[in-house]
Amino acid sequence: MIRKFKLTAILFTVIFLTSCTLLPGTDVYISSADRQLSNENPSITVEQIEFQKITPSNTTRTPPKRREPHRNPELEQQVKNYAYKVGSGDVLQVTVWEHPELLNLGAEGLPAIGFLIDSQGFIFYPYVGRLHVSGLSAQLIRSSLTEALSKYIENPQLSVTVTNFASQKIYLTGEISRPLPQTMGAQALTLLDAINQAGGVKPSADLNDIVVIRKGQRHHIDLYALEHYGDMRENILLQDGDQIHVASQKAKTAFVLGHVGRTISISISPEGTTLADAIGEARGVNESSGNASAIYVIRKSKLKGKVAKVFMLDLTNMAAIVLAGEFNLQNEDVVYIAKAPIVRWNEFLSITGPSVGFYNNTLSFLNSLGSDN
Repeated sequence: MIRKFKLTAILFTVIFLTSCTLLPGTDVYISSADRQLSNENPSITVEQIEFQKITPSNTTRTPPKRREPHRNPELEQQVKNYAYKVGSGDVLQVTVWEHPELLNLGAEGLPAIGFLIDSQGFIFYPYVGRLHVSGLSAQLIRSSLTEALSKYIENPQLSVTVTNFASQKIYLTGEISRPLPQTMGAQALTLLDAINQAGGVKPSADLNDIVVIRKGQRHHIDLYALEHYGDMRENILLQDGDQIHVASQKAKTAFVLGHVGRTISISISPEGTTLADAIGEARGVNESSGNASAIYVIRKSKLKGKVAKVFMLDLTNMAAIVLAGEFNLQNEDVVYIAKAPIVRWNEFLSITGPSVGFYNNTLSFLNSLGSDN
């Protein structure tokens, strides 16, 4: 039983089946009477349909992605060189050896609370005063403080560590187990790290297209290749403010109707599904009623003023079988195998309606054509 599909796909099918004729060795022919009737009922006209034969020029089959393990030397080097840059909200602990009085102590009996970086990126340190540290690594802050304190302390020995990370975050949305902001810290954070720390993705996630938005630019990541094939080229080092969105997986489906072994809907594989695949899944052209010279693929047109694009193929030509094996279907394509080269336009107009409710009438009409000899 074919599941209910979108109104647009049904419209495309009916438009084509009832409006055009592919005569052997000729282009599409519409009778003058049918054309006139079409013009008198202008909700859908012949001129709104784009016809195109399937030829070698439009059958470039997309090769399947080659997925295999790969290292990512560039990422490895980035992780090795990573140094956290502090910012507003972070807390620093500065320890000057043999000078405990310079620690920022909390209440009696409590450990040092450190130095909070204010909204302008400064800390206040004894003797030194206000020191701008935002955007610096702990190592650079240590160097700056060492130089400033050397005016008051002979050969100061000190260490600087970040005790509270708060200034830098990345954001995860969509089909993530825990879609919450993550705070960046002392260790480099990669895309794979962030997703794993969020509990991974949900089963409904579209692993083939993870989007990382950075400074308004969208970067597309193949998480499937990364997680299942170890292709580390798909992994990246995250930066402050990165947004990671995991979309819900949307099934891509095509429909096979008309005079075939069985009418079906088929899932389009990520590696590609061809017209030949679809006809094979439908158990081929019906030998008793199908017309192998009238194979049609109906697709939404991208041309202004056009409603549908119809691809035509004559499978009685043995060479055309190769074309069918190279013609990739797209989401919501409708494959139709006709019975006869002429379908009456006026019958089409009599069953067309504004809602999905005309679907059953359409099938009844098509069935009647199969018994009309």
